[in-house]
Amino acid sequence: MTTNELLEQIKLRISKETWNNWLSTAKVLEIEGDSVKVGLGNIFIKETVEKRFGSVIADAVTDALGKKVSIVFSEIPIQESTSTYSGPIIKNRPLKLSEVNTEFTFESFIVGINNKIAYQSSLEVSRNPGKYNPLFIYGDVGIGKTHLLHAIANYVMEHSPDLRIMYMTAEDFMNEMMKAIRNQSMDDFRERLRKTIDILLLDDIQFLIGKNTAQTELFHTFNSLFNAGKQVVICSDRTPEELSTFNSRLISRFEMGFLACIEHPDTDTRFLIAKKMANLIPVELSDEVAMYIAQNVDSNLRKLRGTIMNLMLHSKMSGKNLDLNETKKILKLYKLGNDSKKIDGIEIDKNIKVNNIISAVLSEFKLEKQELYSNSRKKSVAQARQLLAYMLKVYTKLNVNEISKELKRNHSTISQSIKKVEQSLLVGNNILKSQLDEIKTKIEEEDLDFNVV
Repeated sequence: MTTNELLEQIKLRISKETWNNWLSTAKVLEIEGDSVKVGLGNIFIKETVEKRFGSVIADAVTDALGKKVSIVFSEIPIQESTSTYSGPIIKNRPLKLSEVNTEFTFESFIVGINNKIAYQSSLEVSRNPGKYNPLFIYGDVGIGKTHLLHAIANYVMEHSPDLRIMYMTAEDFMNEMMKAIRNQSMDDFRERLRKTIDILLLDDIQFLIGKNTAQTELFHTFNSLFNAGKQVVICSDRTPEELSTFNSRLISRFEMGFLACIEHPDTDTRFLIAKKMANLIPVELSDEVAMYIAQNVDSNLRKLRGTIMNLMLHSKMSGKNLDLNETKKILKLYKLGNDSKKIDGIEIDKNIKVNNIISAVLSEFKLEKQELYSNSRKKSVAQARQLLAYMLKVYTKLNVNEISKELKRNHSTISQSIKKVEQSLLVGNNILKSQLDEIKTKIEEEDLDFNVV
């Protein structure tokens, strides 16, 4: 059987909707022994197909070939068309429904291993609005989520100016809703969001935690847009599962689409970002200086940009070039580098903070460390674990996966522990708040002791 014949056999065994949405770029690249290599249009589609439909495709190929085979998926980027443009000489001007930062484009976004899936999925929804819906991008603050939202807006306004696109934060959504309620103009508010836009880009969705009225309104807005085939892209600093107190119906809507995570960039990616930021400001930044900044400035990209801006201003005022020695002096003077302490060149701040939090929790509950990590279900031990998970989420850079590894518990257990504490604080649990205050005091005391040493 040839590769083309096998592809046709797979197509016969896959629903038309699934094929059109996810497998229209598929090619059978190779049939060798008990292995079949399938190529897909880009890494975003590859990751999704492999995760969602891998077993279905494997069964289809097994049936077609009459023997059990393994499927290897790979990325085969679609070649851009080289045909000349034959459209109107004067392009339509896009209708701006909200302000968009024109500097935040896909071209100015530095792609690394930490953000490749989020980048590719954002580009894909820009090219095919409504096809991959919704797109939910999550990750820590200051690592590129908002950049991608604006990049989507800029791309769509450039390539599909007839589409109406709106960017807004969750806080904007709630404030506009409250204003409409006060002015008795909710019909106008709903008409604007549900009927007059083709793409909704909603940033910082976590702002609506605990705001039930706004969540309900967003739920109905989401349904109207989704059912009409309109694209919705949402950004958050946590996964849908971690959106404490959110309406379960709304969370299920977020989870029905594609979830794309952005992680903190590694040093090499931060170096490239520093160089790109410097070019945009613009300021001359040597590779040596850019690498030093990448190694010594927090991975929050807003802080990285602020550092470069301060270096540029200091250089202009002093008249000195930004060489490595001058950069080190300025970073030390303004304390713009990492807050971490270094002993023998090893960064230890993160470990100190985590250990201090663990120590403070153990002290508060009068427990030994082995009890905390044991399988004990005693009330005091379980409560200590919950508070520790919450404290690590709030006061360190650890994400839920890292906290799960630290406490030797699964992701779901840690996520539920954090939610439980957040919900208790929302309803005004003063006992819990008092315990947290005591733990924070102990942490501060331990930090002071370390500084004295």
